[in-house]
Amino acid sequence: MDISPEEIRSQKFKSRWVSGYDMDEVEAFLNKTADAFEALAGENQSLRGKVTEMEGEFDDIGRRRKLLEDALVSAQRVIHDMKANAMKEAENVLKEAENQADRWIADANSQVSEIKRELRELTSLRKDYEVKFRILLESHQEQFNSMRDREMESDNGEKSTLNLAP
Repeated sequence: MDISPEEIRSQKFKSRWVSGYDMDEVEAFLNKTADAFEALAGENQSLRGKVTEMEGEFDDIGRRRKLLEDALVSAQRVIHDMKANAMKEAENVLKEAENQADRWIADANSQVSEIKRELRELTSLRKDYEVKFRILLESHQEQFNSMRDREMESDNGEKSTLNLAP
């Protein structure tokens, strides 16, 4: 429903000569409703900004993950190339090639282990951000529901007061 606080404030009702609502009370209620609506719209805008910011952070983590995955593929290619070179050198100088290949494989495995460790850390960070984001959304949902319940209780109290008036 598209309605602005200004539309609520400017809403006019027909007045009756006999048994109608007090126009001052109606206007006061409309102003109060418009203020609450305006506050909720501001909070909604703020939450949208936070969601956008968190989505940006999430995208950044995704980019980092992609870079690490690319580095892992590159490291695997390096390992493959290093093994192939070691085999060719082994034909010429078998003993030297085996020693060199062992050193290269150890270095490459160390790089792969480091990249995997970093990938696990980034995955953990991403999960933490998801949990924090979910908690934030649930918290705001609870606040929103609480505010709505209080407004409904307030509205019900005002209606019963209006019905009791002679």
